Amino acid sequence: MNSARRRFVQTSLTAALGLPLIGQYPRSDSSELVNKIKISLQCVSYANKLLRGEMSILEFPKFVREDFNLEAAEYWNLPLIQRRRDPKFIKELNQRTSDFGLENTILLVDLIDPKTRESRSICAADPKTRTQAVEEHKEWIDVAKSIGCSSIRVNLWSEGMSATEVKKISSESLNKLLEYSNSLEMSIVIENHGGFTSDAAWLVDLMKSINHPNLGTLPDFGTQNFCIEKAPPKEGRIFSSDCIKQYDKYQGVEEMLPYAKGISAKSIRFDDQGEETNTNFERMIKLIKASSFEGYMSIEYEGALMLMFGQNPSDYLAPTEGIRATKKLIEKYL
Repeated sequence: MNSARRRFVQTSLTAALGLPLIGQYPRSDSSELVNKIKISLQCVSYANKLLRGEMSILEFPKFVREDFNLEAAEYWNLPLIQRRRDPKFIKELNQRTSDFGLENTILLVDLIDPKTRESRSICAADPKTRTQAVEEHKEWIDVAKSIGCSSIRVNLWSEGMSATEVKKISSESLNKLLEYSNSLEMSIVIENHGGFTSDAAWLVDLMKSINHPNLGTLPDFGTQNFCIEKAPPKEGRIFSSDCIKQYDKYQGVEEMLPYAKGISAKSIRFDDQGEETNTNFERMIKLIKASSFEGYMSIEYEGALMLMFGQNPSDYLAPTEGIRATKKLIEKYL
């Protein structure tokens, strides 16, 4: 760890010491439903408000506790980018986390420019780009540690390479990150999030190959998350619903669960009975309950992103309503 980065981590963590103890808030109803599986909230559920500047990430802990009575929060790096190196901001976020009696869990990391949509990957074919991406992820490990998270989620995006080539490059980059994260007692998790990671069998093979206790998976319910090959986006649209090669999501989640360090309960739309239209939550939660998984199942209401980038805003609930609908559905089947 270089001296500048070490000073940042130490300063941020020191700022968090001496905060009030968790315990002033009662335990949420959801945590009592199934002892081994608890519910958290991913801030991506407010993506439209966060990315448009209509909401500050500093408001998130209050919403997690007071609006939904949950005990844990997941974060996303994009709303943190501008102030990630500001110790005062880190201290304030930690203070609010403590004030509302929360546990912070996973930080999702997307090395993507929201304006140009250009991305950098630890699996890029170009060695210089890969090295840059690895170093940027190290900084996000520092940030995640400074706000009390236990892990970061990385992407393994790649283009123009075979499954074997991507596995080799992924292993090299992930081992570099794991060497760094170990020194901070942090974990790395991989979500089924496009390309070869959407092929659960490929991802499980990667897990077995690296075989590291601080490396895990983050199964995501999303249908598109299990799309191995997508059709080109239609003109004028960011999201394409056309999938050329689809992996069975229920099989995929089941295969990823033995390595899971968290679960992303993605929701987008709901029918008149309150059921999610893309995923059979009853079936999905049943297989999760039957597994050995223990930890947080995070609400990730993607309707917020669709409100911002989708073609039919009337199809999606506002973030608060979408989160509530997802929480109700999870609790129904837990």
